[in-house]
Amino acid sequence: MADRFLGLRCRPGDLAVIVQDEPECQGNIGQLVRVVKESDDFPDELGFHWAIQPLSSEPSPILICNLQNGPRKVVYDTGPRAHLDAWLRPLLNDDEHDEADQLEEVKPTEKALTEMV
Repeated sequence: MADRFLGLRCRPGDLAVIVQDEPECQGNIGQLVRVVKESDDFPDELGFHWAIQPLSSEPSPILICNLQNGPRKVVYDTGPRAHLDAWLRPLLNDDEHDEADQLEEVKPTEKALTEMV
């Protein structure tokens, strides 16, 4: 069976960090979220969106706008919202290789470090 999420950064159930957002919602960058499910709030031509749930209990900005260039308004809420897959970075789970393991291959040896000094 083909993976319908092939090519996407996240999967349902992932923990992720927001790495990009609309200018009005830049305060969300760095926020941890749970990827809940596919979102159908936006047309496909705007990219793949997930329904995400912030892990913080603090209200965060959500941009409300009409897709036909209507007025843009920001509200603050703790509930789920749609977010573009490309603007999320999944956090690795325990079953996957840790990024630190991958860096071991390029980490300079102690001898190389002393030679640099």
